[in-house]
Amino acid sequence: MNTTTPDQLIPLWPTWVGQSVLPQSEPHNAALMDLATSSPHHSNLFDLEHSTATWLKDHLQNALAQWFERMRVQPVPAFKLHAQMDVLAFGQYRELNNAPGAYLSGVYFVNEPDATSITHLRSDCLPSHFSILDPRVGFNALALMGDPNINETCTIKPVESTLMLWPAYLRHCSRVHLSDTPWVRVLFRVDLDLRRLQLKP
Repeated sequence: MNTTTPDQLIPLWPTWVGQSVLPQSEPHNAALMDLATSSPHHSNLFDLEHSTATWLKDHLQNALAQWFERMRVQPVPAFKLHAQMDVLAFGQYRELNNAPGAYLSGVYFVNEPDATSITHLRSDCLPSHFSILDPRVGFNALALMGDPNINETCTIKPVESTLMLWPAYLRHCSRVHLSDTPWVRVLFRVDLDLRRLQLKP
């Protein structure tokens, strides 16, 4: 509960998206490209005894430690990680979804989609882009220019070796992929380990 004082603006519903480019990623990205065709897509990548899976898990755990430090959640809570390969071929997309029950979601872009050769697309098509949407439908309907709530979407052009994290309740989608080269990603799910989590009364 907030105790209000005169002349105060109280922030509500903060939405944070973390993003970083992982170093020395070239050989690991090549390994992930191979795993994208050889490993079952429904399995947990982190269950594999593979040096690249370990490398990616270590970087994800480091990103999570920074996330919880930035959010002033200390000590870092117990959590469980799930990583899944995801590949988009020409014409494929991923519709809006979120991760019910998870605490955080994330993605690692293994490769950078090539530019499409199609020349007659709409100007707002943004093929092979990734969008994250605020779930508060209609909250910015009357937002004015300069208002931080003017844009409810975060749309990015994927950059190879980029890892992103966001609250799992945010909806996200992958726009239609219109390149002949497959678009390879690793999707993350971070669940709190409720059996080991110690909550204050």
